[in-house]
Amino acid sequence: MYDDFRKIIIRRIVYGNQTNPADEPLNSSPANRWMFYLTLIPVVVVIVVLGAFFFSIVLALFAVVAAGVGARLWWLRRKFRQEMSAAAEQNNAMIEDAEIIEIREDDKNDRKHR
Repeated sequence: MYDDFRKIIIRRIVYGNQTNPADEPLNSSPANRWMFYLTLIPVVVVIVVLGAFFFSIVLALFAVVAAGVGARLWWLRRKFRQEMSAAAEQNNAMIEDAEIIEIREDDKNDRKHR
């Protein structure tokens, strides 16, 4: 009920030839707009160049980190393969003689009945 008294509502409508309280015209001249655009263009160019520069730095850092991680994974994989081949050679060296025994189904039945 009392909230309506606490609100401050500011409305301002600006017409084409209206002046502000200091008696200065509110609309700007075309020369001022051109000067604004002419100063805005170099600022935008500088911002784009700086953005591209920092993006290239981040991209280069990402490439270095990715190459480092890739090299580490390659090294670990190489080391694992060498250890596996060495372990396979050691296991093969321990087997001196092997014999393959074939057991047929009827042989299994005969063994069960004995």
